[in-house]
Amino acid sequence: MSGEFSILKVCLTIFSSPWSRFKGGGQIAVHQLACALQRQGCEVHVIYSKEPDEKIEPDVPYKIHWTRRFNFATINLDIFSFAWSLNRLARREGFDIVHGNAEESFFSSWICRRHNAIAFFTSHAPYVPTTGIFRALCRPISFLKTVNPYLLRSAARRATKIITFSQFSRNLVLAGLGPCWQDRIAVIPGGIDPSWLDVERMPSEKPELVFWGRMEDEKGIPELLTAMKIVVKKIPDVKLTLVGEGNRLEEYKQRVRKLGLIPRMIVPGWQSMEAIQKLAVTASAAVFPSRIESFGMSVAEAQGAGVPVIATNAGALPEIVEHGVTGTLVSPRDPEALADAICAVLENKEKFQRMAEQGRKTARQKFSWDSAAEQLTGLYRRELAALGKSFPAGE
Repeated sequence: MSGEFSILKVCLTIFSSPWSRFKGGGQIAVHQLACALQRQGCEVHVIYSKEPDEKIEPDVPYKIHWTRRFNFATINLDIFSFAWSLNRLARREGFDIVHGNAEESFFSSWICRRHNAIAFFTSHAPYVPTTGIFRALCRPISFLKTVNPYLLRSAARRATKIITFSQFSRNLVLAGLGPCWQDRIAVIPGGIDPSWLDVERMPSEKPELVFWGRMEDEKGIPELLTAMKIVVKKIPDVKLTLVGEGNRLEEYKQRVRKLGLIPRMIVPGWQSMEAIQKLAVTASAAVFPSRIESFGMSVAEAQGAGVPVIATNAGALPEIVEHGVTGTLVSPRDPEALADAICAVLENKEKFQRMAEQGRKTARQKFSWDSAAEQLTGLYRRELAALGKSFPAGE
């Protein structure tokens, strides 16, 4: 593995969600990183999955390769389709780096050894098992219900370098893999789309709240619905727009009806980034009551747009929001505290808008994909240099 080369060739493998559902924080993060690495002068290839009958021609600056998506609930069978595609591409393209982002990269390290590449892995998971697959098989029923995190753990364990977006996520990986992995983990904060920083705020005089993210319990949606029932009693004209898709979307819609919140809550499903930014223009506050977060992309986006943020002190969120300075943090799973925080923001908008402007300045400094890509290419170079490869700095 010696010799000069002028362009670093990187292959990213992304989550198995098909392009038609390319909406979640992790998928967007990989797309944005690929664009930023391309701007750094890398030749970037990304493997996406799609349904066999999907016709997709996205306009992106990097090279896309499609693989088959298997819609199987218990175990992510895409580990096999991704491996087949990656092995074929690595043989043809001669990648220097293969950078995985989920359990789809389960076989990546073996493929890297076969084709003289280096395996990187980014952990987005809020949970990393403390034991490997073989020990987990001692509890087969439990294992079958949680097999994908074990696949992810194995992919991370075999990577040359593990990347996390937050110190909290780094600690999760160390808890799962053990302290001997600490030198192999680097924290590189993710970024946000630059368009969030260009949002021109025109807050509505009416009390308008917004949430965007996955429709799952871990995002704290049950607590938010309960909190809204309390808030409506104090501020009857409040309105919340709940944006997102997920396994519990229909369940939450039914719960909104049962709580009598339909006039005060809008649940439109997922919306485009441009549509969410329009909501951010007028919103009095953005509310993110997550039970756990390994990063918190939506929170960073709201902060970048200058929207007053109410979040929980769960997971990595205190690394994004400084309570009382750039936003408001409450305890997770506490709808009463959440309701009090919402009412406080709505009843003193000027005070919390000043916090939001400070949060926007912080987001501008911290959440840049170009900065993340620059740090990452530095790590790529160092690992390749250790194996006798180099390329001109700055390309």
